[in-house]
Amino acid sequence: MKKLVLINPHPEVHYGEENVTTLVQMPLNLGYLAALTPRDKWTVDIIDETIELAVDYRSGELRFAGADLVGVSAVSYQSPRAYDIARACKKHNIPVVIGGPHASTIPDEAVRYADAAVVGEAEGIWGDLLRDLEDGRLKKQYFGGLTPLERYRDLYPDRELLKKKYNYKYSSIITTRGCPNRCDFCAVPLFQGKKYRERPVEDVLKEMASTSYKGLMFAEDNFYGHSKKANERARALFKGMTEQNIIKDWFGFTALNTAFDEETLKYMASSGCLGILIGIESLDEEVLKGINKHINLRIGVENYRKGIENLHRHGIVCWGSVIFGADGDTKDNFKRMTDFTLEAGMDILTFGVYTPMPMTSSFQRLMQEGRIFRNRFPKDWYYYNSNHLVFTPRDMTIDDLIEGLEYVYENLYSREALKARFDRTLKETNNSKNAMFAYRINIDWRVVFKSVIDDLKALYDSGTYPGAKGHQVAGVGNRV
Repeated sequence: MKKLVLINPHPEVHYGEENVTTLVQMPLNLGYLAALTPRDKWTVDIIDETIELAVDYRSGELRFAGADLVGVSAVSYQSPRAYDIARACKKHNIPVVIGGPHASTIPDEAVRYADAAVVGEAEGIWGDLLRDLEDGRLKKQYFGGLTPLERYRDLYPDRELLKKKYNYKYSSIITTRGCPNRCDFCAVPLFQGKKYRERPVEDVLKEMASTSYKGLMFAEDNFYGHSKKANERARALFKGMTEQNIIKDWFGFTALNTAFDEETLKYMASSGCLGILIGIESLDEEVLKGINKHINLRIGVENYRKGIENLHRHGIVCWGSVIFGADGDTKDNFKRMTDFTLEAGMDILTFGVYTPMPMTSSFQRLMQEGRIFRNRFPKDWYYYNSNHLVFTPRDMTIDDLIEGLEYVYENLYSREALKARFDRTLKETNNSKNAMFAYRINIDWRVVFKSVIDDLKALYDSGTYPGAKGHQVAGVGNRV
């Protein structure tokens, strides 16, 4: 029997979604690869480095017994760690394949460190890759493309393997993939495609009924969709969950227009929805135009508050996600967003520092303008996670960014502010479970929020930020 080790890499120091303990979940992508691996030929182990290390950070030595193949899936900020793991494996002559969003976006970089890179979704070519390895003819690149979600019928990730290994309390499920929107900073259309793919409702319901997991996160960027037909499909899913008594504590990502569909909200609530994350992004229409957030412009900033009220009326928590630092964003917008959050009763506010993700239109533009200073690749990909400043903002200084974030933190994330927001959420949703869900996320997000501010201060003090005292102009590094 051959041995396959699948790894979710994690940098030594990183604050992000893994710190939101309420939603810590298993790496579903690795669960799918485990399910697709023939067990008559392979044994499978999964290592989640958010829990245990595959390779020692200091010595670079493997912490697992020998394998015949190592598979690593990475987004951009994980890619330097993925390459460290590949180096460690090569010392022991273990072939490594790297996949995931980053390798799909920059495959030529990935194959400099790994024996093979998977471009696109691996589900359709995983069997071919394993056979090629067995036959001694592993290719440098495999093109998985975009998997029709009809192929997921009766294909479920190996949740039991993952649960047995790490006893995850939360899982996720795929119901859609892809995004036709053109938000200039977002890499989702690059690796999941611009076509919105929908999984058949009856297939999703069957998988939901088959898993013992009560808590599920919808593993996509917009479960509601981008057309009337897609909206009807989402409604049918939640109605089916309700009528078949497949009630889950579920959470998902969507757009603001979901909050204006009363019938869908009714079935979301009855099927167990805890809350939804909505890309608010900004209250400034010029900023929204600049980042191509057209759906928010169509709805109108003046209607944000009404959407939150609609969610609350159905007992659903509103998790707003915003962006600071985009062109057109000024220091005044920090107070404006804070005031709005408190006045409108937004239950959770998390943010990202505007980040031009690799190969997006914003990345290409800012690179051409010479404004990206985190440009020593692949090392600097570590900073591309929306928690670090990687370019020079046009309309605010680094001092403005630090002071603005400190203002938001002090007014929304002090213990007194969190308690007051919990009380309001409880009152407006009349749902203690969902109010506590929001409160716990806010508590966890304080750690992430504080780390972003600390990193910005460290960047300022380091002298490496363009324009800071003692700054030395760096070379452009390895342009991608």
